[in-house]
Amino acid sequence: MAGVRLKNMHLWLLRVFFLCAIIEVTSGFVLEGSQTSYAQFRKWNAGLNGSLELEFKTEQPNGLLLYTDDGGTYDFFEIKLVEGALRLRYNLGGGAQILTVGRDLNDGHWHKVQVERHVETTSLTVDGVTQSRSSRGKEFQFGRLASNSDVYVGGMPSWYNTKLTLLALPSVIFEPRFGGAIRNLVYADEEGGLPRRQEMKMKEFKVSIFTFVIQKVT
Repeated sequence: MAGVRLKNMHLWLLRVFFLCAIIEVTSGFVLEGSQTSYAQFRKWNAGLNGSLELEFKTEQPNGLLLYTDDGGTYDFFEIKLVEGALRLRYNLGGGAQILTVGRDLNDGHWHKVQVERHVETTSLTVDGVTQSRSSRGKEFQFGRLASNSDVYVGGMPSWYNTKLTLLALPSVIFEPRFGGAIRNLVYADEEGGLPRRQEMKMKEFKVSIFTFVIQKVT
């Protein structure tokens, strides 16, 4: 009898343990990296003090992770893997700048990327390691939200091939596409809005969606 009571008490404690856990559901997706694969998201309100973050996992050393621009004038942000390092190339009207962080990031593990803007200063952080650079010029606003492009992840839509004038960085169309997993894409998508996890707006060609649960015990 004592053994049964002890077992029941153990089960009750387990229930309490799980009731005290905070369940966080996180969605992500996998891009196959073919010549037509990409995912499309709402516009990023980069403004003067915007931030953007995501996590990725891949075994490919090269590939376009993310691109967005001002609709084809000057400003753009391009994040890509180059021989296992993460490279941010951007322009805020005063000329292109490059930040490179990390190495061997194509190790099949998750890596966290953060881009932060503070007027003329832009920072790239990968797994806690940060590099920053200041832009030249006097105007640092990232385009205008109404005319900026959407955010493209993993590659660019094929229709841009015949409309290169709509790209502030036309060479992005020739970048190798990203093959791997993406999760937790977070940024503000409206004027005065707070950063939030983004939902996919459009996808093409074998974009697999996955959901997993992380349990945090209080």
